[in-house]
Amino acid sequence: RTLSHLWLTGTTPNWNTYQTQQQRRRIPLPTYPFQHKHYWLDRQATTTRAVGSATTRRDDITQWFYAPSWQRAPLPAGEQPDHTRHWLVFADGLGVGEAVAERLRAAGATVTVVAAADAWSDRGDGRYAIDPANSSDYERLISTLRNSPAGTPTRIVHGWSVTAPGEEGSLQRGFESLIRLTQALVQHPDSEPRRIWVLSNGLHNVTGAEPLSPLKATLLGPCRVLPRELPGTTCRSVDLDCLTAPTETELTRLLAELAAEPEQGPETVAHRGSHRWSQHFLPQPLPRGDRSPVVRKGGVYLVTGGTGGLGLALAGHLAAAGARIALTARTRLPDAAEWDSWLARNPGRGRIADVVRKLVRLRDAGAELLVLQADVSDRAAMSEAVRQTTQRWGRIHGAFHTAGVAGGGLIQLKDLRAAAEVLLPKVRGTLVLEEALADQELDFLVLFGSNGANVGSAGQVDYCAANCFLDAFAQDRGRTRRVVSIDWGPWREIGMAAGTATSSGIDQADQRAMSAAEGLWALDTILAGVSEAQVIVSPAELSALFENAFSVEQGATAEPRGAAHERPNILTEFVAPRTDTERTICEVWQELLGIEKVGVQDSFFDLGGNSLIAIQLVSTLNTRLDAKLALGDLYEGLTASHLATLTEKPVQQTTGDSRKALEERREKLQQRRRQHQQRRRTARGE
Repeated sequence: RTLSHLWLTGTTPNWNTYQTQQQRRRIPLPTYPFQHKHYWLDRQATTTRAVGSATTRRDDITQWFYAPSWQRAPLPAGEQPDHTRHWLVFADGLGVGEAVAERLRAAGATVTVVAAADAWSDRGDGRYAIDPANSSDYERLISTLRNSPAGTPTRIVHGWSVTAPGEEGSLQRGFESLIRLTQALVQHPDSEPRRIWVLSNGLHNVTGAEPLSPLKATLLGPCRVLPRELPGTTCRSVDLDCLTAPTETELTRLLAELAAEPEQGPETVAHRGSHRWSQHFLPQPLPRGDRSPVVRKGGVYLVTGGTGGLGLALAGHLAAAGARIALTARTRLPDAAEWDSWLARNPGRGRIADVVRKLVRLRDAGAELLVLQADVSDRAAMSEAVRQTTQRWGRIHGAFHTAGVAGGGLIQLKDLRAAAEVLLPKVRGTLVLEEALADQELDFLVLFGSNGANVGSAGQVDYCAANCFLDAFAQDRGRTRRVVSIDWGPWREIGMAAGTATSSGIDQADQRAMSAAEGLWALDTILAGVSEAQVIVSPAELSALFENAFSVEQGATAEPRGAAHERPNILTEFVAPRTDTERTICEVWQELLGIEKVGVQDSFFDLGGNSLIAIQLVSTLNTRLDAKLALGDLYEGLTASHLATLTEKPVQQTTGDSRKALEERREKLQQRRRQHQQRRRTARGE
């Protein structure tokens, strides 16, 4: 038991020494101990019923289809931004940010302007430069401003995704910059509401004529998830029409945008000409009458992520229509000629064995299959996969991009290296796939996305961003050929939703999920007659999903748990709180975790805590103790005693000498989180 706890904290035992002269065989075990005690599920069950009732699955499949739409949304006339606040403006190359800063200063506001550069510099007069790829620069910026007379900025205009014509957006100055900025801001909690406007141009297809940069769409991940994860924070994506320095009229409209009261939850708006547009999602009418089959009998179709649950279900569906299917996958499988003998030598369970069995069943049912090892983000591998496919069967008639990696994790704790793994197959993979198929006259290219791109639930910033890119790519490329991004709701037992459920315990995906047969019927329906480049398929009412998207505030506002449960059997002995501060902290832990006795030396995770509860815990403690704790403070010590020590000490300013220690601490925390994530993936057999 002690050894297992050491393993959970990141220690790697020397198994060769431990198991000397012992014979061991690996067997699957459950990922939690069978402890025959009743724990704290009552509150989750209560919250689940409340949320689930509003997102009931509809049985009429014809009501599941939606498409994005833009509606006029005028701004209030005569309103001006709040000049009493400290404004932080990330200035772009076109001069939009500089023009906004000048107007705000002229009205009496305190404004700090930040430019992108190769290194940190204080340029004086409220102007700074930072390296967009350096998290330490963001932390240094916010720490410097916090210690200035104006204090931490509570009004932020992020304009680094406003670019000149022909200049593509970048992950570094969009998605990654917003993550780094958020992580720096939460190091210095503030009781004031925080308002963020993220500016861009060429992001949305509103008129059908504007030039688009699909990569910029990844910034919608932070825009849509931030309000879910940070109580008191609003974030609005504002896509501008300007391709040069803003005109006086454009600047006036933008200032009115900065004055408009934000809505609760994510907002997506666009300025086009003299009008302002707001994004909505409207029911999509289905084609009437009989539909001709879209999949050609004898046609050739490429499926990326072909050995995943969705890919194999799709392969069976295509095979039933008489198609020939090339499946690509990152994992190497036995050659097709060896499937039967390989299974005879490997009769047990396991992911590879399960995949091979399904492939054998498809083959025995008459399917023509070509299974190729190729990572969709690998240009050479995908080109070779296309070459082998065309060499065997000729022209490719259609492609289905189902490859993806399940994301997860709060923005405050997000490791950008882990986020890159989630973005890779959907962002770079889509671009690589497009290049590999450039000389093929496709009937269609179908991108398998997720409705999570639109809903933006807490804990899904990277997954949301990756799927937003798919939608933007389809909107752009779909102007000249048939490219469609399908934002799927959850599929039952297969698909990304099976691996991305939040740790809140209120995810109702299984209850409202579609079966494989229903999903494949929806796919046929979309290909047969829906002309939109982006289609949402949702068994639950879409407006209800937006209204009930999971946020960390739900846990804080849910009904009381009722009777607390007994203290779990953990290694730490109970140590009663000794001071008023420790008693308050332990009481908050007891309320949030539903445990009747929490000691000052108990570990937060040993008691059943998770990252979402951690945010509620820190927020509640800051309110009750008038403290300024950050999430990292909890992760650094994990005990009530540690937090009590921090709240009773004066807040120390971050100096140049302490920044290195702060960076080392941040890296250590991220390393611990990566170790936990890797062990969780290992436990799931990924």
